[in-house]
Amino acid sequence: MATKRFHLDRTDTSPQIDLDLEQGTLEMIGRSLPHNSEQFYGRIYQWLEEYLRSPRAETVVNMRLDYLDTSSSKHLYNIFDRLRAVTERGQQVRVNWHYESGDDDMEETGKDYRQLFHLDFRLIEVEDLF
Repeated sequence: MATKRFHLDRTDTSPQIDLDLEQGTLEMIGRSLPHNSEQFYGRIYQWLEEYLRSPRAETVVNMRLDYLDTSSSKHLYNIFDRLRAVTERGQQVRVNWHYESGDDDMEETGKDYRQLFHLDFRLIEVEDLF
């Protein structure tokens, strides 16, 4: 069974991760180009499987990423895809996609995910991500 709360510190190649089963929150802060993305994101998938058994009325996803490698983009796709199942059961999923002013790449990435998944996807321009 997954722990109610899961935390990983940010490194140069992987984001800080904060997951909370009771609050229904998932947060990623930093850059994502982990050396072994399957292993890194595997822990998030484990938590997600546990969470999806009884999700909250509203799930909030806060993304504050300044860089995603291709592998990480694939994992985010999988995470959003699994969260879409929550909305199909009538619960809300809100994604707050923060990007730094002038970072057109991350803004476009957020727009791409918003278009793919039709979640309550909010693009939020900020001066500083972290």
